[in-house]
Amino acid sequence: MAAVVPVFETGENPSSASSKVVAKVDPVVDAGDARLQHSHVVRTAPWVDPEPYSELAVEAPVASGIVPSVAPVVGSIVASEIPWWLWWNVLSIDAPIVAVAWAAVFARGSGGRLPVVDAAVLFLAVWVIYVSDRLLDGWTAGNRGALRERHFFCERHGVALVSLLMAASGGIFWLTAESLPAAERDAGVRLGLLLVLYLAAIHAFCGRFSRALPKEIFVGIVFAGGVTLPIWSHGRELRWQECIPWAFFALLCCLNCLAIEDWERHDDSGQIRNGRHRATGFFTRADAVGSVRITAWATALTGLTLVGYLAQTARGSLRYEWMAVCLGALLLLALNLCRRHLSPAALRVLADVAVLLPAGFALAMQGWGA
Repeated sequence: MAAVVPVFETGENPSSASSKVVAKVDPVVDAGDARLQHSHVVRTAPWVDPEPYSELAVEAPVASGIVPSVAPVVGSIVASEIPWWLWWNVLSIDAPIVAVAWAAVFARGSGGRLPVVDAAVLFLAVWVIYVSDRLLDGWTAGNRGALRERHFFCERHGVALVSLLMAASGGIFWLTAESLPAAERDAGVRLGLLLVLYLAAIHAFCGRFSRALPKEIFVGIVFAGGVTLPIWSHGRELRWQECIPWAFFALLCCLNCLAIEDWERHDDSGQIRNGRHRATGFFTRADAVGSVRITAWATALTGLTLVGYLAQTARGSLRYEWMAVCLGALLLLALNLCRRHLSPAALRVLADVAVLLPAGFALAMQGWGA
């Protein structure tokens, strides 16, 4: 009986985030031209690593070390359903919901309320931007294995989504022209044009443009600018106590984007995924240093916003925006520390939940304090 080295193969379906297949092959005997091997196939839940799960053992004659029985299993996973908790990311409604929630927080912090028209325009604008970016990611991707379920969904339903994009854009133009003040409309057009030009440059130059200004940093700043646009665009005199929380919120948005980029750069085992993600700056290193820097950023942001909240409280002013940013940074810190126990898809969803929950908490506190 010839000695054979065990073979381990791991496969991940690039178009589905609902499960992962791990095939473990253990050689048993050598019978002439064929070897009888045990193939252990594990299908795991999408949010955890596969090791704790039991294995299903099957036997199949294998020639030349190839395991034909594994392929059908992997193929069956391709058609698996998207888990319910991933749909808000796949449909690209996570960022719009976060944007509207934080816009309401800052509006209440400034002594007013977010108008329904502003909320509708902000929701539609963010949705149009995110869906357009994901469609472009799918169309220009050099490595298909780097794409996630949200990209494949947009690609599969490209025609329908383009039609919806046109309808949403028309709704934005109509609401903007009919209901928004001229100053807010002009500020929104300038901000949107800046973002469109930047994203077009990134996709046109295959990411080389983003090395000078990382996409995660730029998107985080513009996102925060759009969320607070209904306040600063009106031209009224702003107090510095109002503006500083906006700056920290922009840092929180950047941290959110950078953390997602780093988490999706690695697979469930912590190894670097081969894909479109590249090192684009100081905080987007595709190695362990990236995790340390995200931890440092989140820790510093948590500490600074906590100090700001306590300072405002000591002055008799309850600024729940400070508390919300502090809680968001703390939740992202916790996710980064637990990253090895969660799948990239789960981390992607929880990253937005970590930013949304503090906004909901702040709105509840502002409502009770009104």
